[in-house]
Amino acid sequence: MARLYVGNLDPRVTARELEDEFRTFGVLRSVWVARKPPGFAFIDFDDKRDAEDAIRDIDGKNGWRVELSRNASSGRGGRDRSRQWKAPKQEPQPQP
Repeated sequence: MARLYVGNLDPRVTARELEDEFRTFGVLRSVWVARKPPGFAFIDFDDKRDAEDAIRDIDGKNGWRVELSRNASSGRGGRDRSRQWKAPKQEPQPQP
């Protein structure tokens, strides 16, 4: 599986519109469109090669930024709240 990040989206874009645009490259597992804040989406492809083809053809089209997601390691579609970003722990400073 490969997850794409799609940025610079019009806030009115729908999941269906993205499905129509991206499904020509291969089997989609899921499409999630952000609403708060709007302007980006994640698209999961069954095959990484299909995702790479989509990047080559769609990046820059309609002003969109399309790239492999930097956090595609979960291997699951949708939100996984247990994997939300957390600030790194601070190491205690030695006392003089």
